[in-house]
Amino acid sequence: MVLVETPAAAQCGVQSEVGEVVETCDYSSEGIEEEKSKDPTAKWSVRQICKDDRRNPEGLCFNPDDCTTEAGEPGTRYTLFRDGQNVGTACLSAGEADIVDDPPPIRALVIKAFERLGWPASDLVVQPPGGKTLVNLESNFYTTNSTATSISVNLVESNVVVSARPIAYRWNFGDGTSMVTETPGAPYPSLDVSHVYDQTDKVAVSVDTQYGDASFAVNGGPPEAIPSTIWVAGTTQDLEVVEAVPQLVLE
Repeated sequence: MVLVETPAAAQCGVQSEVGEVVETCDYSSEGIEEEKSKDPTAKWSVRQICKDDRRNPEGLCFNPDDCTTEAGEPGTRYTLFRDGQNVGTACLSAGEADIVDDPPPIRALVIKAFERLGWPASDLVVQPPGGKTLVNLESNFYTTNSTATSISVNLVESNVVVSARPIAYRWNFGDGTSMVTETPGAPYPSLDVSHVYDQTDKVAVSVDTQYGDASFAVNGGPPEAIPSTIWVAGTTQDLEVVEAVPQLVLE
């Protein structure tokens, strides 16, 4: 078993003939809830650990292995299962054991999962086109990503649709300057988002997008607003800033 993080541990008291030995359990009740929030689609369950092999028809021990919970209350040692796989032991009170298989609230899961969803990056359009622009003249920037995106995800056996829209854009001009706007810019002749380069150079430009005004709906129900926002970095593209070269035209 490999644990990415060390969960909060409880002290599991194990009696032996030569005295009391204290064994540290892998999980406390709080630690289990943290793991459930990380893996919300998993099914969690526990099984009592017995001092001997005697159990009643419901699987409860006649002689359970006692311990002291993290809160200092009398508890019982359990084996913890995720999707039927043994992932460690826990020291739990009777009430804590009863809620192990309860799913976390969907709202809390959506807020936690919001940043892991695949919000799309914005495509940047630069004018003039062709990867070149002129020094000391306005270059126009815009993106067509301006509408809400909806992403479906399965949480605790429910179909959840999470929606968010672009609420801000950060324009990176590649010369050490940037600006943030609430609008996506527009094609020329609009110069809603423009920039003047004061020297010839080769720069990498991009636009980052902040998603917000977010909500989620469960199984086709009404949307519920959530306060989540996230910045999504845009892909850079090369832009060469060149100087206009006068040409003599013979008529």
